[in-house]
Amino acid sequence: MATAKLYYIGERGNPQLKKPYYKAYGQLSQRDAKRREKCAYGTMDLTGYNTEAEYNAQIEKLRTDGFSVN
Repeated sequence: MATAKLYYIGERGNPQLKKPYYKAYGQLSQRDAKRREKCAYGTMDLTGYNTEAEYNAQIEKLRTDGFSVN
């Protein structure tokens, strides 16, 4: 049985920067998403979206709010 993959956006916090930046990962399994949350410095928190439309809308909102999304 295959599990549904969600669309993920990661919020990267770095104590040396004033505001976080974001990484758009696209579709990932829950297992892959957990692996991507580990980072050597700072924090990485992933948020999952059920549909590609929700995912793309959030990316546009972040960019409109002045955040960097890669």
